[in-house]
Amino acid sequence: MNEADEKIIDKIEKLIKLSASDNENEAKAAMMKAQELMAKYEIDRERLSDGKEERPVVSFTSMPFRDDWVKDVANVIAHNFRCRLIMSCGRYKGSGGVFRLKFYGFEEDAEICINIFEYAVKVVRKRFGTLRAIYADAGREFARNEKMNYTEGFCAGLHKNFEEQKAQSESFALALVTPPEVIEFVEQIPGLQQAEEKAYERRREHDVLRQSGFVDGKNFQNAGDKERLGYGS
Repeated sequence: MNEADEKIIDKIEKLIKLSASDNENEAKAAMMKAQELMAKYEIDRERLSDGKEERPVVSFTSMPFRDDWVKDVANVIAHNFRCRLIMSCGRYKGSGGVFRLKFYGFEEDAEICINIFEYAVKVVRKRFGTLRAIYADAGREFARNEKMNYTEGFCAGLHKNFEEQKAQSESFALALVTPPEVIEFVEQIPGLQQAEEKAYERRREHDVLRQSGFVDGKNFQNAGDKERLGYGS
C-alpha cells in the first residue's frame, strides 16, 4: 500500500468514526463523504481497519402507517440510499390496514435512510396541512386522491433531485448504489409478496397538486444535497 492510499484510508476511517456522532447532520455528512471516497478511490470496506469481518445487513423499522402514500416516498429514498424496502403488514385481527416499513442495508446506510424518510414524511404532512386548509376555504375535501396526486408529484421531483446530483458527480452516483449483499439478503427473505397497489383518480384539477408536489420534492433539502451531506468540499 502506497502513502497516498494510506492517507485516503486514514481519512475514510476517521469519517466512519465521526458518523457515530450524536449530531444527526454531522453523522450523515461524515458517512456519505466516506462512501464517496471509497467509491472514488476504489477502496473496499475490507481494506479498512474495521472492515475485516463480513458486514451484517440490518433493518430499521418505521412507525406504523395507514396512508399508502408513504410507501411511494420510502421507495424513492431507499433506492437512492443503498437500501431495500419491505412493507410489513399487520397480521392480527383488528389491525385496520396498519403497516410498517423496513429499510434493509448496512447499518449506517439503513439508519441514514430511515432518518431521511421520517424527515420527508414530516415535510409532506406539513404541506398536507396547508393544502387541507386551502381546500376547506374553498368548500372542498382534501382526501386520498388529493394526497396521492400531490405525492406522485413529490416523488417525481425527489427522483429528479437525485438524478441531477448523480449527473454532476460519478463518484456520488457510485456511492449511492445498493450493495449486492443487501439485494441478495432481501431476496432470500421467505414469504415476500409484491405490495398491492390501490388505484386513485388523476383528474385535470389535480394537475396543480402534482406540480406543487414536484417542486417540493425537487427542493427537498435532504435528498442528494451535496453541501448538506458533506459534498461541498
